Amino acid sequence: MAKLPRSGVAYQCLDERECTLSEVMASLGLKPLSKKAERKIRERLGFALALWEEPFTAIQVKDVVTSLNSHAKKLDEIVSLGAITREGFGRGHEIAVSGQLLQVLTSDPTIGSVDAAHAYLTEFCDRACTIASASRTAAIRLGSTVGKDGHPRYDWYDEFAAVLVDICQQNGIEPKVGIDRVSGEPVGALVEIATAFERLLLPKMRSPSPQALVKRLQRSLKRVSQR
Repeated sequence: MAKLPRSGVAYQCLDERECTLSEVMASLGLKPLSKKAERKIRERLGFALALWEEPFTAIQVKDVVTSLNSHAKKLDEIVSLGAITREGFGRGHEIAVSGQLLQVLTSDPTIGSVDAAHAYLTEFCDRACTIASASRTAAIRLGSTVGKDGHPRYDWYDEFAAVLVDICQQNGIEPKVGIDRVSGEPVGALVEIATAFERLLLPKMRSPSPQALVKRLQRSLKRVSQR
């Protein structure tokens, strides 16, 4: 099912409830970050993590289209009521409804007369007609928009991995990542660093297993190398 494309710019802070960025660096034996370097890393990670989409929570295009069409239909009823009030033609209960509405509008101190009530209602119904038309147009345009579908992508992880690679290079560490063919366990310095840095992510953003972490890193590094 298509999801509504995102718009605007978002930023997400690191989750430092378990440990801070400085503590993670220290636990890995990495060089301490200067204030400028730390600010830059936080900025890069903040914009990257904000791209993450929690599964099944994205707004669906179909739901928005349905709401727009529903609003248009309700506005049509208001436009119809205004026409009945002005012209005096309609079914019995519709005329009764319009009559009561006109009486109340006339008694409103800010309106004050039957003619003013008719003018007020006419202007309101004209606006309702315009909004109903706009709602339908928005529904048609949105319905033809190709949104994102399927499983959530991990493009947000690309910049996360890129930051870790830069940290490796700054510390003279080769950012290797892989799976040991004999034991089936993850190997490589980047795996250890990524495992520690994932503690700065929200729990539901973290890799569910060491093997999943390796796959994420490998795919992200491949995409980063193609930039």
